[in-house]
Amino acid sequence: MSQNEFFRQGPILELLAVFSQVAKGLGIDYFLVGAQARDIRLSATPEHTPRRFTKDVDIAIMVGSEREFEQMKQALVATGVFTSHETLAIKLFYKQAIEVDLLPFGQIEGLESEVRLEKPQLFVMDVPGFKEVMPTATVLTVEGVEIRVCSLEGIILLKLFANADNPSRTKDLSDIEHILKAYFNLATEAIFTEFTDVPDLYATTDPDYLTLVSARVVGRIMGGMLRDTPALRMRLRGTLNVKTPNRYWPEMSAGLEEGESSSNKI
Repeated sequence: MSQNEFFRQGPILELLAVFSQVAKGLGIDYFLVGAQARDIRLSATPEHTPRRFTKDVDIAIMVGSEREFEQMKQALVATGVFTSHETLAIKLFYKQAIEVDLLPFGQIEGLESEVRLEKPQLFVMDVPGFKEVMPTATVLTVEGVEIRVCSLEGIILLKLFANADNPSRTKDLSDIEHILKAYFNLATEAIFTEFTDVPDLYATTDPDYLTLVSARVVGRIMGGMLRDTPALRMRLRGTLNVKTPNRYWPEMSAGLEEGESSSNKI
């Protein structure tokens, strides 16, 4: 299954077409994150296409204030196909069937990437890394609909921060390992043209060779994303150095140190 074919599974493309039109009309930048972004990226090769599809959709939107965030929500509801959750500020429903989380970031953020929303009741969330990841998201055009999707490296970075904030999210760790194991096949050309030294850092006889190479490359790219935000880079380094559930975490950490001048993405 190709990435284009992925979008044709269920009503996701239809949802994103409406969303994209509303966001464009308001001049709001956005990109797809979470499980949908992960599955779209992995579906670039048949062997990594997900066997089951999630109906939840997470969309990061760049806004300057809660007022702008509310304008976006109201415009979506005005289409007639979205409805707002009664109490959760970030949650909407598409045709009463698909949950959509709007994740605000940008100038709306306070100290340490915190976002506070007052309506319909107080909702506080942290969005570290969203501003830094957004430039690495790329646009896919499917049946005339332009959809900006988070990069694989960005997905890993956001999941690392999310798990650090909430260690009970163990699914983040398994997702990261799954992406790393698929990454080499998805990024082979870039690895051998842009990171030519990395394949020689490990023994090709190592059963984890491909994943170790991938982890090092991903670490370098994440370092590039965070090169202008040393506080976040230090925060991510601490997460990688404290959590070592497998052999790949130290390699991502080493790559992070090497990659402050990198701006590559897959």
